[in-house]
Amino acid sequence: MGQWYESISPDFIEWIKKQKIFFVATAPLDGRGCVNTSPKGHDSIRVINSNQVCYLELSGSGIETQSHLEENGRITFMFMAFEGGPRIMRLIGTGRVVRLGCPEFNQLLEDHFQDSDLYDAQGKRAIILADIRKVGTSCGYAVPYYEYKGPRPTLVNFFSKKDDAAMDAYWKLKNKFSLDGLPGMRHEMMGPEWVGKNRGPGEPVMLPSSWMAAEGPMTASNITAWIKSGTGAANLTILSVGIAIGAGVNALINRRR
Repeated sequence: MGQWYESISPDFIEWIKKQKIFFVATAPLDGRGCVNTSPKGHDSIRVINSNQVCYLELSGSGIETQSHLEENGRITFMFMAFEGGPRIMRLIGTGRVVRLGCPEFNQLLEDHFQDSDLYDAQGKRAIILADIRKVGTSCGYAVPYYEYKGPRPTLVNFFSKKDDAAMDAYWKLKNKFSLDGLPGMRHEMMGPEWVGKNRGPGEPVMLPSSWMAAEGPMTASNITAWIKSGTGAANLTILSVGIAIGAGVNALINRRR
C-alpha cells in the first residue's frame, strides 16, 4: 500500500508530467488558523531535480499559500491518477515565494516555462519553489476515473483584460491579508509600502516576533484582520477587558474632577 521515498525518481517525474491537476496544502503556525488546500491546473508545475519542484502561480482572490509559506515554509503537494493505474502521490517539503519580476523569477520562468501555456499569460503572481524531503505513494483505489477535456480558460481570460495598474489594484483589494490576518501580497510593483523580503535560496524562515510587529503601526484594516484571526470567545474577552479598563479610567478622571 503506502510507501515513502527520499527523492522523486525518474519514473515518478514522468508520471507527474502526465497529471493535469495537483493540489497544494499549507497552514499557519497558529492552531486556530485555517488549513488551506488549493487545486492547480494548466501546464504549471515543473520538477527541477529529484528533490526540488516549482509551479507558476496565477493570481486569485485568496493569498493563503503565499502567506503561509512566508510565515513557516511548510507545503505538501498531492497528485492523483484519474486514468490508467491508480496512484496517489504526495511531495512533502518546504517552499518559498519567488515574486514576479525579481531576477530569480525571471530566470525560473525562462528556464522552465517557455513551453507552458502560462508563459505569456497576464496575472502571474509568483513562482512557488519547494525543496522536497519526503515522497509518499499510496494506492489511490478509491479515486474515480475522470476524462480530461482540456484546461479551463476562464481565469487566464479574466486577467488578460487587466493591465499592470489594474493588477496592482486587484492585489491590493484581494490579496492584502490571508484569512487569518497574515500578511499577504508583498510586491515592489505595488509601491514602497508593499515591498517585502524575497527569501533567497537556503535562507531559513524568519518568523516575526508577532504579526502586529511585522505589520507595523495599528490601522483600521490591521485591526479588522487581527480580529478575524482570533476566535469569537477570545475577541469577546479582549473587548470586555478593554471596555472595563476604559470605564475604570473614565471613573478615575471623573473622580479627580
